[in-house]
Amino acid sequence: MDKVTFRAVYNRRNEFMPNGTALIQVEAYLKGKKKYFSTQTYVLPEQWDKTAGKIIAHPNKISLNNEIRDRIIELEKIRADRINSGKPFDLNYLADFYSGKINESFIDFVRRNSITEKMNNKTRSSHLGLLKWVEKFKKNVTIDGITFEFLKEFEYFQRSNGLHQNTIVKHMAIIRRYISLAIKKDLLDQNKYPFRFKYTIEKQETHRQYLTPEELERFEAISLQPDKKHLQTSLDKFIFSVYTGLRYGDVHQLKTNSLVTENGNEYLKLIIGKTNQKLKIPIYLPMFEKALDIFYKYASRNNDTVFEFQYNSICNRQLKELAAMAEINKTVTFHVARHTQATCLLYKGVSLTTVQKLLGHKKIETTQIYAKTMDATIKNELEKITSFSV
Repeated sequence: MDKVTFRAVYNRRNEFMPNGTALIQVEAYLKGKKKYFSTQTYVLPEQWDKTAGKIIAHPNKISLNNEIRDRIIELEKIRADRINSGKPFDLNYLADFYSGKINESFIDFVRRNSITEKMNNKTRSSHLGLLKWVEKFKKNVTIDGITFEFLKEFEYFQRSNGLHQNTIVKHMAIIRRYISLAIKKDLLDQNKYPFRFKYTIEKQETHRQYLTPEELERFEAISLQPDKKHLQTSLDKFIFSVYTGLRYGDVHQLKTNSLVTENGNEYLKLIIGKTNQKLKIPIYLPMFEKALDIFYKYASRNNDTVFEFQYNSICNRQLKELAAMAEINKTVTFHVARHTQATCLLYKGVSLTTVQKLLGHKKIETTQIYAKTMDATIKNELEKITSFSV
């Protein structure tokens, strides 16, 4: 099978804009024929390296070259999808598809763009997870088939199959993201945007489970018998997360060199997987003492990462067993550790903005949820008091 070759070309028609810039295109070559696709990127002649086929001497050269590379990857993916489906392919199909003359399957569109769009692996996995539900509901739905009626029926379908309201909200947000992307790529008329002034769905407020200081003490005091020693790592990781506020995935990405010394003080430095934000925890402070001890305990194993990988489901199953040992009548999952830190810090009077930074929240509204949890707890406790008399 003949292979399509792609390359970036500059100012093919020798036409310059009034500001002296010219267009960069992607050339597709197959069997002596060529098609050209705009990158919508314009640069000056001295900012283009013809031999290397890339932008140079431009303040945004890295991001612009990445966009050109992504455009080529996108075109290659269109070709691969067509070939893999067992259907004939030529450059005319590529041009018609890219221009929107051929209405693409929504599922194929999401799969293709989940590769080229910038997102972390967890987000990408979440996007691909949505497609399993779309396939169950309407496998062959096209991009312009995502109408108001589709959204309402798909919402009902998910709810009927036992999905939580907030999971459905997340799925709809992912659909909205790709429909907006399709409009940007001129694959869908913006007048057909189904979310504008039409479709809405409210996120359901959930209760953030956390341990009280007394429950945390009981959890930390657990002494494991020889036949229960396999639970030690889950116990230690949970306590480590309580004091650092780190998510499960971030705990597992920690390496020995994540602990750095600056001006004689130790810090835990990492990039948060979910938000891609830099986090610097002053782990030398007294409140992090237990977390630092656990870090040293596991870092001494001389492995690539501090904690050995373990599936979250296994850890949560073990935490359930540990909670029973501590006589805690709550559903304790690993994320409860993070909730516990947030609520305890707020209870101690730490400001919302400080808790926000420590948890790595992008929005203060996310942190405020824990403040609401504390308000509800205080209210419940006070309601039990009927008199000040002894």
